[in-house]
Amino acid sequence: MTASTFPPHEQSDNTGNTESRPHTSPDWWDHHRPINSDEYSDMALMLGALSILTFWIFGLGILLGAAAIGTALAARRPDTPGHDPSDNTAGIVGILTGIAGIAFGIVFLTAALPHL
Repeated sequence: MTASTFPPHEQSDNTGNTESRPHTSPDWWDHHRPINSDEYSDMALMLGALSILTFWIFGLGILLGAAAIGTALAARRPDTPGHDPSDNTAGIVGILTGIAGIAFGIVFLTAALPHL
């Protein structure tokens, strides 16, 4: 084994020895933890944005928009963990983007179907 040429105060703490450290999973890996209101709101926003981006794929934008509205409504339920009753904005952006994706998808389908 060769000695390190770095002085001890410049060596990194990551020595690769994982046996001395206890194994702890990250918080997002805990499958037994219920999804909280903020995570539902984030999912609704992502699904709504995807529904707007994919409105031109026959029906996919409509399905993603419906999923965005469903997850946004789940974020607004009072029995959702982490729901703050004074916060009325939970899921509003997800509902709006879901409605926009559904509307764009319906407009596209009504314009494209006669030409098929």
